[in-house]
Amino acid sequence: MNLKGKNAIITGGGRGLGKAVALALANEGVNIGITGRNEGNLRNTVEEIKNLGVKASLAVFSIDDESAVKTGIEALVKELGGVDILINNAGIGNFGTLEEMPSETWEQVIKTNLFGVYYASKAVYPFLKKKGRAIS
Repeated sequence: MNLKGKNAIITGGGRGLGKAVALALANEGVNIGITGRNEGNLRNTVEEIKNLGVKASLAVFSIDDESAVKTGIEALVKELGGVDILINNAGIGNFGTLEEMPSETWEQVIKTNLFGVYYASKAVYPFLKKKGRAIS
């Protein structure tokens, strides 16, 4: 599959698996938009991506904030000139045992890991729909 010239947005793209996916796609000629909470990590990753000869942009926001997700993704789509691929990677976890974990922490895990996927997908959907690439 030829991905050269496509545009991808990767949530949680500043480090770890998200960064690895971003760099792998960039190596295939994909322009990359990454999101996350740590601006320093995002900036470093964007520089690495740009060194691979593709466009790269970042948006700093917490994936559990629907309004911020929508605004950030819209900005990335504008900067990249569109979106073809969404990688829902952002997530949190590993907070100890069930006995040790406060309910508030579990609520944050659910909001981040489940609602974050929903928020990002919902924000990207209109752009994919315009291209005829979204399933209603």
